Amino acid sequence: MARSANLRALLGGRGFRMLYSARLTSQAADGVFQASLVSYVLFSPERATSAGALAASLAVVVLPFSVVGPFAGIVLDRASRQRILVICSLVRMVLMGILVVLIAAGRTGADFYAVSLASVSVNRFVLSALSAGLPVVVGVDRLVTANALSVTSGTVATLVGAGIGSGVRGLVGGDDSAVALVAGLAALAYGLAAATAGRSGRSDFGPLVVVPWQGAWNQTTQVVADMVDGARYLVGHGPARRALTALTTSRAAYGLVLVMTVLLFRNHFTGSISGLSGLAAVVAASGVGTISAALVTPRATRRMTKPSWLALVLVFGGVVEVVFGLPFSAVLLVVAGALIGFSAQASKICVDTIVQEQTDDAYRGRAFSLYDLLFNVAFVAAAAIAAVILPDDGHSAAVVVVAGAGYALAGILYYRAARRHPEDRAAAALHGSGAPGMPSASATDPATPVGPAVTATTPATATAGPAGHSGTAGP
Repeated sequence: MARSANLRALLGGRGFRMLYSARLTSQAADGVFQASLVSYVLFSPERATSAGALAASLAVVVLPFSVVGPFAGIVLDRASRQRILVICSLVRMVLMGILVVLIAAGRTGADFYAVSLASVSVNRFVLSALSAGLPVVVGVDRLVTANALSVTSGTVATLVGAGIGSGVRGLVGGDDSAVALVAGLAALAYGLAAATAGRSGRSDFGPLVVVPWQGAWNQTTQVVADMVDGARYLVGHGPARRALTALTTSRAAYGLVLVMTVLLFRNHFTGSISGLSGLAAVVAASGVGTISAALVTPRATRRMTKPSWLALVLVFGGVVEVVFGLPFSAVLLVVAGALIGFSAQASKICVDTIVQEQTDDAYRGRAFSLYDLLFNVAFVAAAAIAAVILPDDGHSAAVVVVAGAGYALAGILYYRAARRHPEDRAAAALHGSGAPGMPSASATDPATPVGPAVTATTPATATAGPAGHSGTAGP
């Protein structure tokens, strides 16, 4: 009864409810888009997939938009975040229309990647706006539960969207015209996301204090200066800096694993659990782990500090990677998808909350944009390394061991650093309320702005595909 009441209290705040619905519709549209992109680039029967080609695709789509990310933070601290959500969804709807034409024509050159890059770059504004707006509409005592519910539900929405897109492709065939149809469905989904975000008020999601725009040159130089200021701000806040470092290290390990997993299912495994259907099974299992993390994390962190739980789930992820990865069994990799999905989402909930708690609203947009930059640069760099050391079928015991060690060392080193700094240990527990299975907290006005708080997916938690940020983690 108490948990149901807490859920009603959290959803009872109009600001949170509007932001939550905007996230669900936007990330469901992302899932449909990712389904079209992954099936067209990686699993088209007309095209071969090598480690180098996969890494190049990831770099083209992910790395440039990571550079855009920090500048998105400057916009988020100066313009209505609600308007950003509406405009970005409309822009992506138009870009999806262009992709429909390119996919139908079988294009895979610079024009295709340029439009895909533009779409993913615009999405950086959306995901950062959703993260930066959350502490504006939720009281501090409900922040971790709001993070768990929002980010996890967003991940599930992405999975549902990807499932719908993959299902449509399977029903009408696997050729380019079928993928073009899925891209057209994504365009309609982005139109729905724009309409959903448009129901909110202009100032509902912040920023609380709007910095006026200046001339073009002055604004450009100010962007760079503010970017440096935001980086200096994060560096000066030890708990956030250490948490981001740990998660960035684990993201690099994930980059190795993602390339290996895609190649294994694309070129190595045979039988019923292989190809796109096999990778879809990994993604679905990861979604189960993601949901489990949202239910378990608030309970666990009532009994231990955020740093302790973060370190524990990272070490757990490393152990899972080695134990379930070395046999190179498709079935075991699906199981590993669920367990690594749990680890990734649990760690993201902790880091999202630490960054939100340790960041003033005036810096929050820049903080999450820098968060994304670190996240994705580490991911692409690791994918590039994987392209050099992995064979085309993805079978490499050394990569499994290195990735597992990366997860585990990130957790161990973070825990040791946190123990040396009392300000990290002072954040003793995550307060949660509102979702079934989550601990309750005192009731406060969920719209109360808070001051000094990815991915699901997530950033983002990780996604299974070149669309980069919010979604699920593979084995």
